[in-house]
Amino acid sequence: MSVSIPSKHIHDYLSKSLVKVLSTMANAKCALVSQESYAGKQALSPKIDPSKDTSTKIFAASVGFAGDLNGVCYLFLGDRFAYHISEKITGIDPEELSDDTVRDVCGELTNMFAGTFKNALADLGLPSTLTIPTVIQGKRMAISTAGTTTQNRFTFESDGFPIFADLLLSES
Repeated sequence: MSVSIPSKHIHDYLSKSLVKVLSTMANAKCALVSQESYAGKQALSPKIDPSKDTSTKIFAASVGFAGDLNGVCYLFLGDRFAYHISEKITGIDPEELSDDTVRDVCGELTNMFAGTFKNALADLGLPSTLTIPTVIQGKRMAISTAGTTTQNRFTFESDGFPIFADLLLSES
């Protein structure tokens, strides 16, 4: 099946999905700051500007979807924001939060983000199924973009912290 959804609509759905999830789950304001395409390039994890965020590592979570349109949604969160949002969602004091709990929250946020995006696509007649979330953490990572037709990075800001969402798409 050939998919002909304008990329502007796809970008709007993705942006609205993250805003909705953070608002619903953590009563956090979230706004899109910028968006860039990196089609055909290796996608390195975002560099966090130390003047805006003193995080020392990144939590990277991904959830894929398969159907008439296939893809992967990634969220990259600096550790400071990941702990901040985990505290808001779980109610656990930051000193008592473990990396395991924060990874669980990052995975669930990404699952809800990808699910909300997937549902918007399903409303257009493009049903799909989600994969389980995968979460890793480190200082620098790279995403292989082989086989994708569209690759974009969206930069958001929430509660003063940067959040990065990558969307990789390919037709089935």
